[in-house]
Amino acid sequence: MDTENLMTPAQRTAAAAGLLERAAAGETVELAVLSGLERCVLGGPAQALFEQAVMTAWNEFGEKNRSKAMDLTLDELRERGLLVDDEPEGPGTRSWSLSPELGLVQAGREKPSYVVATDVVNKKTRCLQFYAIGDLEQPVRAILVEVPESLPSSKPYKNAKKMGPLGWLTRYVLMSEASAVKVLTEVAMQPRQDEAGSYPYDIRRYKHQAGQAATEAGVSVIGAGDTAHVRLFRRDPQTPDDVTVMTAEELSAVLGRIFATGSW
Repeated sequence: MDTENLMTPAQRTAAAAGLLERAAAGETVELAVLSGLERCVLGGPAQALFEQAVMTAWNEFGEKNRSKAMDLTLDELRERGLLVDDEPEGPGTRSWSLSPELGLVQAGREKPSYVVATDVVNKKTRCLQFYAIGDLEQPVRAILVEVPESLPSSKPYKNAKKMGPLGWLTRYVLMSEASAVKVLTEVAMQPRQDEAGSYPYDIRRYKHQAGQAATEAGVSVIGAGDTAHVRLFRRDPQTPDDVTVMTAEELSAVLGRIFATGSW
C-alpha cells in the first residue's frame, strides 16, 4: 500500500475544514477538474442540477461499458489523489475514501444548503452553478462553484472529444459567498447577443424542501457592459415582474441578497 496516499478520517476532516476556512477568508481554492464520465461514476445523475446531456450519454453507454469505466475511473481518481487509502481493516483488505477536495465537491453537489443556478435563455451552453456548503450550526461556510471548462487539444484530451458529453470537463473551486456574488455579477453584466438579438442570463436560487426544489428568488439579466436590464422574478404569476436598469454595483447588491436570504 502507498502510505503516502493514506489519511485517517480525522485528517480528512481537518483538511476539509482548512479548505473551507481558506475560502471563507477570501481565497479561491481549487478543488478538482472532473470529466462527465468521472462525475457519473461518482453518482452525478443523482445530484442536484446534473446536466441532462451527460446523464443521457451515461445511460446510453451500455451496462458493460459502464462497469468497465467505473473500475478504470476509480483507479485514475486514486492516481490523481482524489481518492485516498483508508487504514486497512485486516490483511489483504483495501478501501478508499474521498480526498478532502473531492469530498467537498460531493458534499456541495449532493446536499447543498441552497443552489444558485444560471442559464443563458434559448442557448445550449454550459453555465456557472453555485452550491452552498455548510452544516447545521453554520449552513453556509463557503460556496462551491461549478465552472465549465473547454477541452484542451493536447493529449490525453484528444480522445475525450470522441466521448461527447461524457468527455466534458468541469472545474470545481471553493470561495466565499461575497466572492461568488462578485464573480456572478461580472459574468451577468457581459453582453450576450447575435443577429437574432440579446439573450437574457437567468439566475435563480433554489432550496430543497420536502425533497422538492423550490425557487426562492431570481432575476433575468440582459447585460450591456456598464449597465444591465434586470427583471425581478415574482413568485405570483399574476403579479408583473419589475424591470429596471442597474449598474454593476446595484446588481451585485441584489445578487448578494439572493445568495444570503433567498429574496431580493
